[in-house]
Amino acid sequence: MHEAMTEEISYNRGYDKGWADAQERLAIKYEKALIKAHSEAYDKGYQAGANQMSNDPCLCGFWGKSNSNKIVSDWHNDCKNGK
Repeated sequence: MHEAMTEEISYNRGYDKGWADAQERLAIKYEKALIKAHSEAYDKGYQAGANQMSNDPCLCGFWGKSNSNKIVSDWHNDCKNGK
């Protein structure tokens, strides 16, 4: 009786550990797939933005000629002026 209970407890612990490891492995694979898809989409969008004819790239990372807000505008103007 005691051996059967010990065996069942050990079996359940092993089963739970195997289940948890399998779920962790699947989560890691899924996360890698999401990161890859996100990176590919980001790169595609970045390239599309960089290849527009009206873009005027700057070293600070600002694109285009219009300054949409004051903080970006000041930052970009400092970059253009060599600050």
